Amino acid sequence: MVSLRGFLDEESLTTYVSGIKKFPMLGKDEEFELATKWKEKGDKRAMEKLIASHLRLVVKVANGYSGYGMSKADLIAEGNLGVMHAIQHFDPNMGYRFSTYAIWWVKSKILDFIYGHWSIVKLSPSKSHRKLFFGLKKVKNMLGLDLISEENADIVANKMNVSAKDVLTLETRFTHKDFSTNTTLGNDEKSSWQDFLAETNDSQESSILEKQEFEYRRKVLHNALNTLSKKEYDIVCSYRLHSPTKTLREIGEKMNISAERVRQIEKNAFLKIQKYVRSIEWKAATSKNYQKFTIAIF
Repeated sequence: MVSLRGFLDEESLTTYVSGIKKFPMLGKDEEFELATKWKEKGDKRAMEKLIASHLRLVVKVANGYSGYGMSKADLIAEGNLGVMHAIQHFDPNMGYRFSTYAIWWVKSKILDFIYGHWSIVKLSPSKSHRKLFFGLKKVKNMLGLDLISEENADIVANKMNVSAKDVLTLETRFTHKDFSTNTTLGNDEKSSWQDFLAETNDSQESSILEKQEFEYRRKVLHNALNTLSKKEYDIVCSYRLHSPTKTLREIGEKMNISAERVRQIEKNAFLKIQKYVRSIEWKAATSKNYQKFTIAIF
């Protein structure tokens, strides 16, 4: 018997299809006999013969879903799993043929595979989205539409009993199929799309420099604040550095002084901080850092 899972290589698919044609179609009586042997006695040879005779049915069903961009070999493999599942639950005494029962499972397995693997980004698991996914092309053909726009999305949505937003979203997914960034560019096997993606994150060197500059600014500010009196320190921190900051009136009420007096003290304290920073930056001959520092802090 031809292996059910050993033909996933596309190159061997033709050989597989030719091989399963060697298995004869079963008559109703022979099918009933084999199914009964498997059901009542667990006869594995009977099961294998029954499955083999329906592999052509799987290929036929898989061919009907070739328009979704899936590998035909994968679709057939999933369909074969459907046949194997069906044989476990088929009751020959129900009076209908095995193909009638099995085809439901074959389609179910194939549709589940397509819906689960069609896109890198998973589709919604809801029944309405699944119905839309498999029915959209049919409705478009029925209405004679090549593309769905905002103008005709409502017509399609009403036909399928879904929202126009969902219709437009799926239409976009169909017309802009995603792909791996590892995909090669044309015939150049050495270059891929990811080679041309810009790095949006800062380099390690930039991150280190930014961290060092931040630590430097914090140290300078700390030293500058230490040059202030206790009252000046409290006012500057409350007015400029704390979160949330306080108004001049709120600070004055807390210190039992007027808001105008608070403003004067804060202004003088700020001038002291500026003077200290200028002296530090002058010594370091980096006035550019001073400008950055004062703008960032104040």
